Amino acid sequence: MMIPWIEALGYAASLIVLVSLTMKSIVKLRWINAVGSLLFVAFAIMTRSFPTVFMNLAIVVIDVWFVLRLSRGRSEYRMVAAERESGLLRFFHEANRGELDSLFGPSAFDDAARFSWYLCDNEVAGLFAWRETAPGECRIYIDFVTARYRDTRIGRYFFDGSLSSFREQGYRTLVYRDVGERHWGYLRKIGFRKEGPGRFTKDIG
Repeated sequence: MMIPWIEALGYAASLIVLVSLTMKSIVKLRWINAVGSLLFVAFAIMTRSFPTVFMNLAIVVIDVWFVLRLSRGRSEYRMVAAERESGLLRFFHEANRGELDSLFGPSAFDDAARFSWYLCDNEVAGLFAWRETAPGECRIYIDFVTARYRDTRIGRYFFDGSLSSFREQGYRTLVYRDVGERHWGYLRKIGFRKEGPGRFTKDIG
C-alpha cells in the first residue's frame, strides 16, 4: 500500500501539470509544467517507476531549454499605424473583445482616436490606442498584447526606449484611467506610478 503523503505528492504533481496547460503565456506554461514534472520525478523515484523518472526529467530539460531560448532570443519590435476602419483592426477587436473590455472598459476602443499595431518579428503582437486629452497629456485607452507575447518585452521596448515620436508630438505625460486591476502589475513593471484606483501616470518629458 502506498504511503499517503507519497500518493498526495503524485496528485499534487498531476494538478500542477494540469494547471500549466491552462496558461495563456507560453513562458508561464513551461515554468509551471517544469515544476510539476520535477514533483513527478520525486514521486517516481519513491515509487521506483524509473521510466517515469526518465520521461519527466526529459520534460524538465525541454521546458527549461525552451524558456532560455525565448529569453535569449533577439526579436525585432516595431510600431505601425493602424486605421480604425481597417478590416484587420475590426477583426482583432472582435476576436479579443472579452479581454479588451475587462482590462480597459467596453468604451475604450470607441473613445480612442489613434491606433498602432505592436509588431514582433513582423507579426501582429498587440494593439496600442490613445488620444490627447489635455495639452501635453496622452491618455492610453488600450495597451494590449496577445498571450503569446506576454513577457513584458514589448512594453519595455515601447515605454523604456521608443517614446521619441510621442515627445516630438508634444506629449509629456502618459495617463491610464479606469484600467482593470489585472493590468496594474504590468504597469508598475514598466515604470508607471499609481495615483488612484485604475489611474496610472508616467512622465516622459
